[in-house]
Amino acid sequence: MGLHPIRTAERRVADLSRRLALGTIAGLAMAAGLGFLTVAAWLVLSAQNGAVFAAAVIGMAYLGLGLVLAAIAAARRNEPRDDAPKPCHDPQDTFARMAEGFAAGLEAGRAARDGPNGRA
Repeated sequence: MGLHPIRTAERRVADLSRRLALGTIAGLAMAAGLGFLTVAAWLVLSAQNGAVFAAAVIGMAYLGLGLVLAAIAAARRNEPRDDAPKPCHDPQDTFARMAEGFAAGLEAGRAARDGPNGRA
């Protein structure tokens, strides 16, 4: 006998909360690491070429990273959706669907011509 729906839902919620907690901790750790790397880059660049150069290089690096991430986020995937109708390859089924569509359109046209109260 399979799991009950409530137990399945509880397991899914527990798994989701665990992944969210670990993801949050990982994001915070990466942000801290990025902060330290930024400070290290600032110290090296400002010692060699001055503060203005260091600010320009680090700012450009963050701008480039932001543009790349925005482009990735805006990109659309061409994966078929699960709820999309599956293409049919049966010629008889295709003809039946075309006939149903034609009949529905014909009835809609008659109903529009006749008006809401019957024949106009």
